Amino acid sequence: MIFTLLLGFGVLLLIYYWITMKPKNFPPGQKHVCSKKPTNKRQNVTATGPPFLPLLGSALFVPMKMLHVTMADEWRRKYGPVVGLFLGPKLAIAVCGPNEILEVLRREEFQARPDGVFFKDRSFGKKLGLIMSDGPYWVEQRRFTLRHLRNFGFGKTSMEGLILDQVEDIVKEMKDHPIMQVNGLFNVSALNVLWSMIAGVTYERDDARLKYLFEKLNESFRLGNASGNVVNTFPILKKIAPRLSGYKPFLESVKDLQDFFREIINEHEKTIDENNPRDLIDVYLREMKQQSSKPDTTFTVESLITLCLDIFSAGSETTSNTLSFIMLYMVLYPTVQAKVQRELDAVIGRDRRPSLEDRPRLPYVEAVLAEQMRVSTTLPITAPHRADTDTHLNGYFIPKDTMVVLSLYSLFQNKEHWGDPETFRPERFLDANGRFVQDEWVIPFGLGKRMCTGEGVARSTTFLFFTTLLQQFTFSVPEGDPPPSTAPLSGVTLTPAPFRIKITTRA
Repeated sequence: MIFTLLLGFGVLLLIYYWITMKPKNFPPGQKHVCSKKPTNKRQNVTATGPPFLPLLGSALFVPMKMLHVTMADEWRRKYGPVVGLFLGPKLAIAVCGPNEILEVLRREEFQARPDGVFFKDRSFGKKLGLIMSDGPYWVEQRRFTLRHLRNFGFGKTSMEGLILDQVEDIVKEMKDHPIMQVNGLFNVSALNVLWSMIAGVTYERDDARLKYLFEKLNESFRLGNASGNVVNTFPILKKIAPRLSGYKPFLESVKDLQDFFREIINEHEKTIDENNPRDLIDVYLREMKQQSSKPDTTFTVESLITLCLDIFSAGSETTSNTLSFIMLYMVLYPTVQAKVQRELDAVIGRDRRPSLEDRPRLPYVEAVLAEQMRVSTTLPITAPHRADTDTHLNGYFIPKDTMVVLSLYSLFQNKEHWGDPETFRPERFLDANGRFVQDEWVIPFGLGKRMCTGEGVARSTTFLFFTTLLQQFTFSVPEGDPPPSTAPLSGVTLTPAPFRIKITTRA
């Protein structure tokens, strides 16, 4: 009898919780509403948004793969540009309207990061590093990192030499191998550009240890998604289903990377000359020593390891995937490839390598790069944001600590803006006189305070690799291989499905 009463009371309590869990005026989804400025007036509510269930919230209705496609297509059409979600008991909004995306990226109160276990467990259970931290810690670490990276060549003309060294290694390898697998081809090269400033070393392309780490890193990127992982929604899964949920494989890959960075840091500690620092790790260790007496210092070994993890991940994964996508579209669109080569021959010729100074004179090259980043961006959804105070968006109330998921893919595939967004057409970025015209909606590196700090390096690396390789080679699909698919592999970042290229040295 008592058990029945308790069970009945529990069911009633659950129903009450389910009915009242949604805050008043929380986004239910809107249809065809665009607002550049926040307003307190709700407009044209025509849908209730994805369903939510007791305890589970909307989790069963949020796809684990290709969330960006669902947001840009189905959700925006059915629910509008701002969609209210419940990831378990936690509030979240999915922003898939172009004007709303740009607004959120610019507004100060949306620049914090969420506290999910999947995000924090990659950094010793804390909010460390540059990608997933916020507040005064993030400000101090970001300012310190950028200041000293600039001292070691970050964003300077001397960096061009570092990039070209890596380009030459790829050129030599391609001359020796007429058919190559593209996936992973650019990993070491993209990493070395940054790693020489971070740790003072570069790696050989066939380094076995590094290949293993890239495999683990790729694993972790494929396991996650924009909201982190199902473990973020249901933390208990990391205990009752650690492998099935993807949590254990993710943590294993992160642990391998952390051990790798710890070894490098230990080597630096043994050989450091504080009066003559060699790289970012040296100056960070020096700062740790100077602040060691401060109880609230943000400069710790764990912070340094996470900083290395962030730079290693971002520096290799996104740039490498971008270059892989470029190769994909060159073999699928040989007329575009030929047009790029004609422009390179006319402006630069064959007697010297392309330089960053050539960029203003290569409008078609710039158009191709912009179109690739639009049509197959490697980061279709930004790293998750968090509202750090109660606020409003499109007239809806957004409570403090609501997670905000932003679909850049919705900007890049908006039919009203682009006309034929699914088509690879570089000419959309050229005016009537053939000059390159940038579009404010193409923001693959984000916008505002959280804009990727490595944008300049990434764009320079991509430009120099692309122009040099097309100056030297023509790329095509090997005989007998099927045409590669433009459908990417899902994950935190997108990468092409594995494909091979045939490499022909230009006469």
